[in-house]
Amino acid sequence: MRTLLAIAGALCSMALGGQEAPPPAPEGPPAPPPTFAPRPLSVGDALRVAFYGNPDLLNSEDVVLSARINELSVRSSYLPQVTPFYAALHSSASGVRSQAYGLRASQQFSFGPLIEASAIVTRAPPDFPDYLYGSNYLVSLTQPLLRGADPVVPREPLHLAERLTTTSERSLEIQRRQTIILIYRLYLGLAQEQGAVRIATDRLDQAQKLTQFSRARFQSGSVSRLDVLRSEQQEASASVERNDAANLAFDLRDQLRRAAGLRPDYDFTISAPDQLPGGGPSESQAVDGVAGRRPEAQEAADRVKDAELAVRIAKSLQLPSLDAVLSYEAIGNGGNVSSSFPIKSSSFLFGFRSEYGLNTTALYAQRRQAEIDLEVRKRDYQLLLDDLVRDVQQAYRRLDTARSNNAVAVDNLKVAETQVKVARLRFEKGLSGNFDAVDADSLLNSARLLELSSRFNILLAELDCLYASGYLNVSEFVEQP
Repeated sequence: MRTLLAIAGALCSMALGGQEAPPPAPEGPPAPPPTFAPRPLSVGDALRVAFYGNPDLLNSEDVVLSARINELSVRSSYLPQVTPFYAALHSSASGVRSQAYGLRASQQFSFGPLIEASAIVTRAPPDFPDYLYGSNYLVSLTQPLLRGADPVVPREPLHLAERLTTTSERSLEIQRRQTIILIYRLYLGLAQEQGAVRIATDRLDQAQKLTQFSRARFQSGSVSRLDVLRSEQQEASASVERNDAANLAFDLRDQLRRAAGLRPDYDFTISAPDQLPGGGPSESQAVDGVAGRRPEAQEAADRVKDAELAVRIAKSLQLPSLDAVLSYEAIGNGGNVSSSFPIKSSSFLFGFRSEYGLNTTALYAQRRQAEIDLEVRKRDYQLLLDDLVRDVQQAYRRLDTARSNNAVAVDNLKVAETQVKVARLRFEKGLSGNFDAVDADSLLNSARLLELSSRFNILLAELDCLYASGYLNVSEFVEQP
């Protein structure tokens, strides 16, 4: 076949005028696609990626941005407001046209006074008997004396906008801290399950060796069929345990990808940290001043202040309306626009303006509701402070328990390792059946899993202590390797 292909190639070369034909394509299967090794992902890398890709965290950042834009909009309403206008009137009956144009300006101060000004030029109809153009200037200053005299009343919209920004920023800080907790729990959980997979794999290897040895001894007549069945049952149990641990590790890997904002197919390896960044405080330090370090307590304290301001506003709105008004008005006129600008006459006016509704039930109900809300928020704030102290104490109790359990688990692991060596040696020498060896392997597996979980429980308990006490420094965790 190859000879025929060579002859055909020579003939094609002759037909092409002596040019050599291209060599035939090589035979065989196509080359496999290149493979890439999984990338190492430290817990610091996972946190840094999460702070740029976690969808919940990104949503909280958008809420903060929206609140800041809203505050900017409300704050602009306390700046000078200038509105130019133009109006043209036409009478269809007489065909007479008149025009008016000018500026209106106002300035609402956050502490109460309101300044309003206007400058208007009016063009009268051509057959107006006196002057064709007229100008009018008006400046007035209004100061509430009873209702609304409290500075918190005119400043309420700005205060609400500022509080919305502060609340969203604190929510973002809480979301960042909770993201650190989430990433650490998933990262350490994945590391623990990978360790459980290794332990289950070792147990399966030992179970397979024990099964082979039991079958060999059964064939030689030194053990009964029951020993073989027992070892086979242990092998099956170890296989199921390894499959479950591997499946849970895959689930935690997917959850870590989602929490960090990674692609669903992103492949990585992890290396569990031995300790947390920074040092944790003592329990007394953690309890002292915890309200000033937890954003939840800071927000609750500001809610109490908001309720106090709401009571002040409600009381101010219950008062009769009494405003002091100072105004300056001037007019000018002329045959053209420029001649109408000079002031021909002016006057200062000062007086009072007052009103009071006869039905004050709604205002009274508003004040009583504000007073009730204040009492509720005070109780909630005090209860939150007590709960924060309880959370700190509970977190430190869990930490002490985790450390005690780890010490017990380490000693128990040493005993289990000694026990399994003795049991295997006795079985291999024919001094006993494999019952003790199977039982010792099960105890060793439980001891290894207990020691593994107790080590990670210490890190998680230390993390809970930092979060509960408010000493969890976001920058330290994000900047770690």
